[in-house]
Amino acid sequence: MNLTLFLSLLLVHFIGDFYLQTDKLCEQKEQKRIYSWFLYSHALLIGLLSWLIVGESMFWGYALIITITHLIIDAIKSYCKSCFAAFVIDQLLHIAIIGAVAILYTGPSCCWFNVFSDYASPFALPLLLAILICLKPTNIFIKLLLDKYKIGIQPECVEIKNAGALIGNLERILTLVFVLVGHWEAIGFIIAAKSLLRFKDSDTAKTEYVLAGTFLSFGIAVVVGIIIKYCL
Repeated sequence: MNLTLFLSLLLVHFIGDFYLQTDKLCEQKEQKRIYSWFLYSHALLIGLLSWLIVGESMFWGYALIITITHLIIDAIKSYCKSCFAAFVIDQLLHIAIIGAVAILYTGPSCCWFNVFSDYASPFALPLLLAILICLKPTNIFIKLLLDKYKIGIQPECVEIKNAGALIGNLERILTLVFVLVGHWEAIGFIIAAKSLLRFKDSDTAKTEYVLAGTFLSFGIAVVVGIIIKYCL
């Protein structure tokens, strides 16, 4: 497998699937399904960006495959109930397609990050990908997983969800950095600092929500950091 190609296409996928989609556009896609204009424009954008990031005209056929499969997967998902399982299966299918393309494509590939690495650190691509994964995609993953197990659905948890997402982003980025530089003891310091947070004895729902979210947040950041370190 061409690892740089795989990571580049994966970067395009996460940017297009998470950072170039608003909640309103996602709702429109889920409500109108195959009649949604955004369903088609979104898949087309993913394919176009994939082609552009590879930087080779002969990659157009593979970009078309990414476009069509992305459209089919998203169309099927729009008919499924929005839940944790649907989210995970959807993402695994997209990543599997990208992996297959990275294996099957044997043509030339300038991949802009190959060019960029001549002037900057070759670690730029995996590091940027890791940061993007640890932000919005992980927030959505944790939210859906907590909803699956009915954690944090109580009214008293609503007021801390936005703050929880922001704090989660910060702690995951710090954890990712500490894993990459090999300072595992610093992760323990962050966990200890967060343990200073206290709720009233009656706020069991908040405690469970924060505790579950914290374990998931740190766990995902550590796993992503280990995978990226392996890629490096």
